[in-house]
Amino acid sequence: MALRAGRIALLLVASLWLSLPACRPQDTKEQELDTATTTSVSDSLIPSDRVAIPDTLRYAVKPREWYGYWMMRTDTLVQDTLIQTSHVQQYYRKTVRTIHPDGRIELIVQIDTLIASFAIPDTAGNIQRFAYDSRSSTDRENPGFAHLTALLGTEVRMLVTPDGRIDSVFGLSAVIQRLRQLSSDTLPEQLNPMLERQVEEQMYRPLQQEYLPFPTSVLDTARTWSHEYPDMLASIFPIRNIAEYHIVGIRSAGNRKALEIRATLRSHPQRRRLQEGRLRAELQRESLGGTGRILVDLEQGYTVTKSVHVQTRFEVILRDTANRHTERFRHNSVSYVQFRLTQRGWLKN
Repeated sequence: MALRAGRIALLLVASLWLSLPACRPQDTKEQELDTATTTSVSDSLIPSDRVAIPDTLRYAVKPREWYGYWMMRTDTLVQDTLIQTSHVQQYYRKTVRTIHPDGRIELIVQIDTLIASFAIPDTAGNIQRFAYDSRSSTDRENPGFAHLTALLGTEVRMLVTPDGRIDSVFGLSAVIQRLRQLSSDTLPEQLNPMLERQVEEQMYRPLQQEYLPFPTSVLDTARTWSHEYPDMLASIFPIRNIAEYHIVGIRSAGNRKALEIRATLRSHPQRRRLQEGRLRAELQRESLGGTGRILVDLEQGYTVTKSVHVQTRFEVILRDTANRHTERFRHNSVSYVQFRLTQRGWLKN
């Protein structure tokens, strides 16, 4: 039942990103890659009203280009008296394989290094600490971390639309095959589709945060646009997120130009009260919002840097109308995520 599931989600204090690892770049193989360039961003900003800005923005990379990204995310989640934290970094490389006739861009995504540290309270409230570092041979050989080690160096493909949306992720069977080789557990073959969905949702779909959702129409004179998308609070309350973007100017990024964009996020609950059988749930005192700063390449639209800060607060009151029992749950979460382009180059012929 939905309300029971929401109650369980509140009590168990689950966080998707706690299972994500962090990475740093590994050595690039000279025989595979052409000379790579690093990107340094200028401190000098030219305001948008003093330069020419394109009327349309698009993600327009080219076949055989590759991009190395560093990602860092810090999360703190407080639910009532329970606190969990995570610090995640990740380095991954994307190579443009081909451009489809409909404009979608097919990318090969390869995670090179994973590192994660986090602290989670158990059912008794005791803090359990965990850490994984793919640079450690001990961690890589630990079968308990097989679900993370299986990702390293394994090529997965995704399709990204010109407006910066991950359309699909495929080729995940290679990850599952490697997981079976590394794991000490015997996993039934029937679980393969479920395992692939979990890997996609936990490891590759979150890379959507790297992309800037571009406007689908021509920019207005104020050089602003918005992007709306649905979400859920406490697994049961539907909300609508509205991200607003404003181009503030242009900076130099290496030998190229980058648009600087400021973002704000607002969320609006669609329903505050839900009833299921004798259980009634009510959303109260919600405060949802965030800010961001993004730099994207002026010509090709790829992300140069991106930093986003999001804070979510709310209370949920659960009432059992049959025995008039009431429980109150408080939620406060803060997330900070960064992406940075570390290298860019071309595959050799």
